[in-house]
Amino acid sequence: MRAGVILFTAWMLGASAVASANGNTTSDLGEIRKEQMSYRQQAMDKTGPFKDLSEPERQALIQKQNQLITLIDGKSTLGDLARDDQTTAINTLEWIKAAITRAEDERLVCERVKLVGSNRPTRICKTVAERRKEREEAEKSLEERKMCGAGCRGS
Repeated sequence: MRAGVILFTAWMLGASAVASANGNTTSDLGEIRKEQMSYRQQAMDKTGPFKDLSEPERQALIQKQNQLITLIDGKSTLGDLARDDQTTAINTLEWIKAAITRAEDERLVCERVKLVGSNRPTRICKTVAERRKEREEAEKSLEERKMCGAGCRGS
């Protein structure tokens, strides 16, 4: 559950940064700085969504966070940054968000399922990305059935 909170927070920080780039300069860089320092500590401690990152990925993430923290140091909103620095900050936040998301996508989730024709539960393990892809494909298939009705089968 904590990983979900981290992902949501990272997404919200990225969204607020984008809103700031579009003229709304209410983004709180102090909050972003605090969150990134927390993420950086988790990455260094190899905990949370960062526990399964490879060492090169972890070092790249920490380097990006250090760059961002240095860039926003002493500033309170994205509007306090020069235009080029605003773009750099937003791009860096998006890169960090992608790294966190990718780490989350690689997390393995196992569940016990009774397969059709068997009374014995079987453990099925899939990554978050695999589960999401299956869910999206099932939703797409369901939508296609709704749109086509019985007439599409023979086409």
